[in-house]
Amino acid sequence: MSIKSFDDECPGCRPMMVDVKTGQAFADDSAEMVAVNRVWSATTLAERQAWHHVTCQNSLSIVDLQVVEDFSDRVETALLAAAGKKGWGA
Repeated sequence: MSIKSFDDECPGCRPMMVDVKTGQAFADDSAEMVAVNRVWSATTLAERQAWHHVTCQNSLSIVDLQVVEDFSDRVETALLAAAGKKGWGA
């Protein structure tokens, strides 16, 4: 993992999700991570770099935080859509 700079090839520079009940990371092929990775694959390099700045370097830059908030909103929308298809929470 690279803390100093973003690297598209670094798995630690990508979002991941943890099951709050088990504390275990969701598998890459889980419905949740498929949704997250679909949103991630549509991001720009600048968005991915902002993600790294906030999550790995603790950036408090307004620009970085706004980009990450927008990304998080898109992930939430994708997860809600996936949940509706799978009937999660029912």
